[in-house]
Amino acid sequence: MANENGNKLPPPPKDGVPFNTLPWNLNLPDEHSYIHLTTTPDKGWTLEHYDPSTDGGALLDSHAHYSSTPLPIYPSTTSLNYGTTIWEGLACRRSPMSQKALVFRPQKNYARFVNGARAMCLPPPSYELFMRALQLVLQENAELIPPAPELDPETGVPQGGAKLYIRPMLLGSGQQLGLHASPQISLLFFVSPTGSYFQGKAMGGLKLHLERRRCRAARGGTGNVKCCGNYAVTMRPLLDAKEKGFHDNLYLELDTYHNPPPGTSSRLHQAVLQELSAANIFLVLKTGEIVTPGLKRGTILPGVTRDTVLTLASEFKDELAPIMAESIKAAGMGEEKKVDDVEVTVSERDVLVGDLLNAVEVFVTGTAAEVVPVQSIGTSETSAEELDGEEEESLSVTFPHGVTSPGPVTTKLLEMLREVLAEKRSSEATKDWLCDVYASAEDFRKGGCN
Repeated sequence: MANENGNKLPPPPKDGVPFNTLPWNLNLPDEHSYIHLTTTPDKGWTLEHYDPSTDGGALLDSHAHYSSTPLPIYPSTTSLNYGTTIWEGLACRRSPMSQKALVFRPQKNYARFVNGARAMCLPPPSYELFMRALQLVLQENAELIPPAPELDPETGVPQGGAKLYIRPMLLGSGQQLGLHASPQISLLFFVSPTGSYFQGKAMGGLKLHLERRRCRAARGGTGNVKCCGNYAVTMRPLLDAKEKGFHDNLYLELDTYHNPPPGTSSRLHQAVLQELSAANIFLVLKTGEIVTPGLKRGTILPGVTRDTVLTLASEFKDELAPIMAESIKAAGMGEEKKVDDVEVTVSERDVLVGDLLNAVEVFVTGTAAEVVPVQSIGTSETSAEELDGEEEESLSVTFPHGVTSPGPVTTKLLEMLREVLAEKRSSEATKDWLCDVYASAEDFRKGGCN
């Protein structure tokens, strides 16, 4: 298939699949295939696996049917015993403008993948191997790319929709008992058509639990690595939060909570925020600042959507200024004359719990979540036994926007993101963000759509 400009297009979506109602989960495993390559630490990934000069190698014959070809896993598999697994999450969508199959910013995912590989003592694949494997697994499963999103008839903004989620993985697949690098490494790429991570909750906003007792990541650890252990530690707290009526946890830098600066009147208000179980957080403050926790502490995952929102907010801050003024006015949190002259600033820094009291909007970002509003953040009661005589501060904040619908700034940033995804908005900063699955291997690596 080709569009009017002669660009090769993916086949139509598979008939009979309810793409728009799919949950965030592994869906239709009998319908897709995956890629699996192996190597050893000494050999690493070579031209035998993939040679970009000839577009050849073992990669091109590495497809396996998902349901009928399971991985060979042994009790002593390194990743099962020692957690040496990293992964990425990407999304492929059909463009409503060109009908191309487009992957969003895989270059950023590759950079994070390499960082994770080094942290877990795994040899990283070359950029060429990573990108070609991504392209091939999408071409092999192209019928599972959902239909292009519809455009809002009033604004022309693409509406939300399903996506084909891609998960590249790198793991220690060899057999051993000792604590050392795995004797075999597996590189995998699998897919699943999915809906939104927070499906059905966007309009009302999320209710977040401020977790004061348990830690997601600490300085000097692997909080900035997309490894399986970072998600394992959030599971028990997440289930506990949901039992209390929250959608997710917002984690603290616990050392800043337990060791506040001398003379601090509220140790909770001085504590530094981190992120959710699987999403970054942003605050829109009454001063006009759009802020997210910075990366310098090494405890925050450098999210691709996080970086995207920071870039879009900086690139188009003049366009955001009247919307910021609208948000602050509607919240009743600023003098009208000063609000009209508000300047939008975009920041990465330490964000304190106390900053939540000055927020007119709060939202979270992620590949699966996109941009989702938050309506409230609060603590829950801790049992006397768990406190063991210790005093504990509480907090409950409901934000001016987000209870019934997203705030103006949150809405605009989501629109900007979706416009970029749909080829309806671009700038010098965004020109390489979309990669056409049916372009040549070289052009796919370069990014950009022509």
